[in-house]
Amino acid sequence: MPIFRYKAYNTGGKSVEGSIEASGLKEAAQLIKNTGLFPAEVFEHSGKWGLFRGVKAKDLALFTRQLATLISSGTALSEALSVLGDNTDNAEVKSVLLKIREGVAQGSSFARALEAHPRVFSPFYRGLVSAGEAGGSLDKVLPRLADYMEARVKIISEFRTALTYPILMTFVGAGILSFLFAFVIPKITRMFEETQSSLPLITKILLTVSAFFRDYYPALAAVLFVTAWAARRYLRTPEGKEKKDRLIIRIPLAGRLLSSFYIASLSRTLGSLLKGGVQMLKALEITKEVVNNAVFSGVLDSAVKDCAGGAPLSSSLKRHKAIPPIMAHMVSVGERSGNLDEMLIKTAEAYELEFEAGVKRALSLLEPLLVLAMGLAVGFIVLAILLPIFQLNQIIR
Repeated sequence: MPIFRYKAYNTGGKSVEGSIEASGLKEAAQLIKNTGLFPAEVFEHSGKWGLFRGVKAKDLALFTRQLATLISSGTALSEALSVLGDNTDNAEVKSVLLKIREGVAQGSSFARALEAHPRVFSPFYRGLVSAGEAGGSLDKVLPRLADYMEARVKIISEFRTALTYPILMTFVGAGILSFLFAFVIPKITRMFEETQSSLPLITKILLTVSAFFRDYYPALAAVLFVTAWAARRYLRTPEGKEKKDRLIIRIPLAGRLLSSFYIASLSRTLGSLLKGGVQMLKALEITKEVVNNAVFSGVLDSAVKDCAGGAPLSSSLKRHKAIPPIMAHMVSVGERSGNLDEMLIKTAEAYELEFEAGVKRALSLLEPLLVLAMGLAVGFIVLAILLPIFQLNQIIR
């Protein structure tokens, strides 16, 4: 029998992951429920590793756009999936499309067929498709879904591209310093020790640092490895993730920038869901999973409870410091005018522009700072080496 991986929650609300054998997805979900857990994700384990375990966001965005075009032109869903499967060279995408087409051909709804691939199609994606099918407006929902996915891919791609140069500079700088400390400085150290002359303070500092790295390098590497491993494990726990999420949005400057990203994601996701016909409470639940930040997930949890009690969304958002007053005001305006979905998308566009501008400003400052830091480090080493050499020349003269 196939093996299914799952992510579930116990009665205490803690996240649990594991695997289970079952004949199908429904049986796997039922077996998990029988153990007292509440499944959030259940998917068949393919046995693949790393990058081969899923479909990239840009490939999914392209598929959604192509599917939207075919459906809008009057092509039947099953035929459109078949055409797209034959048209792609990506083996993973082709495999997923084949399974979805088989499900649709056997009488399953499109949204139900997508549920068998939770690692590819997020709750947001499935929720919007489900709402489109229920309302008979899948041809209108798919183009909006494609717009949403392309916008997310664009902003994440720009962010990663902008970080390429600083990361490259950091690795190059670390490589140069490692080379100097490993090969150059030890040889010069022996030369200074043979002269037995008094050395400048800056040179003594360099030699002390060099000796420390030379003598304790294995222990230092082991400590760094164990610390990184332990930190990674802790950050995967619900408690660790929550503390990390709360910390990162409190970092000066960077916290505000990241908050803009999360607010843009929250607004665009919620606005797209509402525009696609998803009910408010369901839309808030789906958005909570997409945002993937403990602080904003807490905001949406409160919003679900408040809206379920009849309170407007804007009044719930106003009670949280993480939500800027201008966003709460825009939501209030949208509620009064009956265009909440449009107002949320406009809010998302504004915060996406703020995020992009903030990233460009931060990187315009970061790049010269990295060059300056690299120059100071190399300059310190060069000066520490040259000063005693000048002293020896004077003594010889």
